[in-house]
Amino acid sequence: MAVHSLTVKQIISRVRQVFPDAPETYIMSLINDALVELGSYDNKVVHAKMTTVADQMWYDLSDSAYSSSGSSYKLELNKIFKVYLMDSDGDYIQIPRLANDNLLLTDVSSESALISPDTE
Repeated sequence: MAVHSLTVKQIISRVRQVFPDAPETYIMSLINDALVELGSYDNKVVHAKMTTVADQMWYDLSDSAYSSSGSSYKLELNKIFKVYLMDSDGDYIQIPRLANDNLLLTDVSSESALISPDTE
């Protein structure tokens, strides 16, 4: 079940599994406090560019990474929604999300072989 589809009744039930004697009004107060705190944070969507290197599979997206768009813009990200790569014609191609977590990923310089889930 996705977090955004939880009802207050379901949250109270989950809290009571750990704290069976917690009063409902206290749990409701905690939920309201959490919602107020969440509302105090800014949500922003930022577009950043990174320079790619031929045959390089992994790139630094840590808190110390910077955008390569010519500015000193720090990435500071917590979720990536989409990734586009520019091809040799200058067109941007969207890279699909990796949905199968059973794949073993390697880069070009790795000596490891890719393992297909069908061979397990």
